[in-house]
Amino acid sequence: MAAAVCRENRGTFMNATEVERLVRNVIVEHGLPFTFVSISSAPPRWNVSVRAETGEVVQFQLPDGRPVDMRMTVHEILEERT
Repeated sequence: MAAAVCRENRGTFMNATEVERLVRNVIVEHGLPFTFVSISSAPPRWNVSVRAETGEVVQFQLPDGRPVDMRMTVHEILEERT
C-alpha cells in the first residue's frame, strides 16, 4: 500500500515508501539477517513483515512516530529476534 499514509502525533506524515526505506536501512546499517517483505498501514501504526535468513516470516507492529524513534524500535525488535 504505497499510497497509505499514517499521521504522526506531531502532524507530520510518513508514507509506506518512507517507512519501508526506514526498515530496509536499519536492516542494512546494522547487518541484521532479515529481508524486507511488506508493509501496510494500520493507523496509528504500521504492520511490517520481514523474512529471516532461516526463511521464517517475522511480523511486527511499528508505532507511528518520529523517524528516529521508529528506527530505534525496528532495531530493538529485530535484534531481539536474531
